[in-house]
Amino acid sequence: MYSHLRGTGSPVSGPHIQAQADLSIVDRILEPQTIAHFVGFMFGQPLPDGTRPSSIGTLSQDELPFIMGSQPPGSDSETIMNRVMSRIGSLEDGNRLCLVGKNIQFLKSRLWEGIVPMSDQRWQENGLHLPENFDIACQHFSAVVAVFEYLNTNQVRSNLRQTFNLIYEHWETLDTLLNQKRAEKGEELISVANSWTIYITNSYKVMTQNAHSWVTRHIDALRAPLMQGILDHRPLVEGIGLADGTQWNIMDRLHMLLEISVRADYGIMIPMNGYRGYTAPKNGSGPVEMYVADLSTRGKVYSSRLKTISHQIMIQRIINGAASGGSRNQNSGESYRDSAMDQLEAQNQVRRELRGDSSDSIPQEYWMTYPLGAIRRAKENNEPKDCGLAIYRLTHGQSESEWTEFVKKLEAHISDWGPGQAGSDVLKPYLKFHWLDGKELGFAENDIQAAKKHFNKMMNNDDSEIEGYRKERENPLLLKLQSNAFLAVDSASFASYTTDTYGAPTSEFLPGDFSGFVLAIDPNFDPEEGASRPDESPGYIGQMRIVGSLVWGELYAFLEAQSALLEDMWPLAMHHPYQVYVGPTVPLQVFKWRANNAIRWSVLRDALKIAKRNLGL
Repeated sequence: MYSHLRGTGSPVSGPHIQAQADLSIVDRILEPQTIAHFVGFMFGQPLPDGTRPSSIGTLSQDELPFIMGSQPPGSDSETIMNRVMSRIGSLEDGNRLCLVGKNIQFLKSRLWEGIVPMSDQRWQENGLHLPENFDIACQHFSAVVAVFEYLNTNQVRSNLRQTFNLIYEHWETLDTLLNQKRAEKGEELISVANSWTIYITNSYKVMTQNAHSWVTRHIDALRAPLMQGILDHRPLVEGIGLADGTQWNIMDRLHMLLEISVRADYGIMIPMNGYRGYTAPKNGSGPVEMYVADLSTRGKVYSSRLKTISHQIMIQRIINGAASGGSRNQNSGESYRDSAMDQLEAQNQVRRELRGDSSDSIPQEYWMTYPLGAIRRAKENNEPKDCGLAIYRLTHGQSESEWTEFVKKLEAHISDWGPGQAGSDVLKPYLKFHWLDGKELGFAENDIQAAKKHFNKMMNNDDSEIEGYRKERENPLLLKLQSNAFLAVDSASFASYTTDTYGAPTSEFLPGDFSGFVLAIDPNFDPEEGASRPDESPGYIGQMRIVGSLVWGELYAFLEAQSALLEDMWPLAMHHPYQVYVGPTVPLQVFKWRANNAIRWSVLRDALKIAKRNLGL
């Protein structure tokens, strides 16, 4: 098994490579949910970018048994679906599994579904646009680069290609079975195998385009005030050719952004050389070696090309300046700004040569296809259109006015999502909560097990053995609930919105990491059995606190995309001072959490020693 834990990475990705030591996970590279999504595509769903070429055929419901059943019917042969799924990673075929850090794998799984690394709302909530959080912001950019460095590692790239090709062969077997029947009926033949190539090509396009666009857009936003700052600053002594401290600091930050964006330009891609059925598009106008599959070679040629073009632009600027009779001090703001602009102009040219015009926008994040499809079908069938999550009130000590005020705060925070997530404005009006009052249902304060039992009965349409559930059945559900998680407001959740109990311990922390939270509960978790993968989700107990503004854009998105369950999200929350899921994390952020936790535990141990001494123990 290939281990990325031993990787060296690059100067950009180094911190993320080192952070893999915190927790490792076995990665199946090609995300398992991709198969379910592809089958949906074969039955009429759109491609990940929202399109569906008219030339691509669809399967009928009568043909589903060819995928899910043994062939010939009644035999004990392996189904096509089982053969396909075994190729992704199983005991029967585990040769292409990879060992990688949870930090890299989780972000990779997110990007695979075309979900942005972080929404614009969350970026602002955490203050990552502010100068004091520049280093953490840069680590979020480099985290994306680290994911694609992993996917472009020679062994990983080979494993991914082999997995694709083996699955392609199984779809060819399916095509033979399907087309025999279609030929007998005089129907148009179909190629599921070729559609597999089309689907994965489109999936990679969405994944890389969304990731690259997010990185470059946020880097541009951070660069703008720095460019203005270097222009506005006036050193105490000009004309000596040496930068002062302020200029060094600004130029250092500009260089860091340039280094990350350059790495993003040639690294955020997944070459498909050797994929069955794939024909590579024509290369751009750059050097031939810049379009090779090997990341190292591609990077060297890109960097060399960038240096050459940048030098040419600088020389031309100097010539133009001399011709006009103008001259500037070497350490003036204008001089440094012009130098930075030369590099950006060169980078934009080389980026277009390598990546082409990537201005095409994706209409919606791919996960939204599933709830929007359900909404469309509900409209056609004149059924309830709304969808969402069940949420239980499990704290009872508030007055009616206190609770009403809390609900306003909670729902305002939870509904504050979507900016930067394409398609959210279309889906947002249909996402709703189904509120249930634990007190009315006879639950004790903070009784999570009672809520879990009630939820499972409700989802199974079983009104037996539930006190108060018959009353609930008198008002049937008017929305389609997500079945793999529900929310609860316990006493801690209430306090997080109404008191300072769960505020940031120090000003060193990002403000958004200590926003109000709710409790997300796994209805399928069995405390006696524990986590299904305890080594990959240590300490998971079937529930997790989550910042309110991440409920729809992350928790619900992951569940709808089938890319992550609560158990998969938990490791990103376990080092938070209050064990709250706050979205994707980076090494510097987690380091600050762990340092604070160590201090808290040290103080607590000292306090216990003093207490025991005073008690004579």
